[in-house]
Amino acid sequence: MRASISSALQIALAAVLSLALAQALQLPDAYWAPISAIVCSLEALDRAFETARRRLIGTLLGVVLAALQGSFVPQSLLSYGIFIGLLGWLCYKARLHPSSLRFGAIAFTVVVTEADRATIWLTASTRFIDVALGIVVALLVIQCWPGRSALTANKTSSPSSSKDSTKQHQDQD
Repeated sequence: MRASISSALQIALAAVLSLALAQALQLPDAYWAPISAIVCSLEALDRAFETARRRLIGTLLGVVLAALQGSFVPQSLLSYGIFIGLLGWLCYKARLHPSSLRFGAIAFTVVVTEADRATIWLTASTRFIDVALGIVVALLVIQCWPGRSALTANKTSSPSSSKDSTKQHQDQD
């Protein structure tokens, strides 16, 4: 099977499974699970684990800061900017990859702009669960996909395509 067709099927399966699980768990915004699955599925297995780690850490930091801001600080554009800056500083001090900040800032923004202040911790928790669920499903699909090693070998077999692929991943991360 051609790598592009196989990748499309892999992404579709991961998205469908993660959405089905999120709906079965009755998560309020189940669409976040397949979004996370799609993001992780776009990577080769070795890079998928790294992307998953970055996304999980960033999301965790983002939702916790959002819940703290929503619980203890009046919501304003100034406090929003300060907390995004704080998130960036935490990622820097923890020596996290810049993509962790991006994932965290997205999660932070989703939580603080959607959340009812009375349920902000629930919103933050479900957002993290949505993301984690999608990531776990994507990693399982990638790991179990038939012919996975052949797909990975095809993606890295030519030096020029490997260099272009590495450059694209660096730009995305």
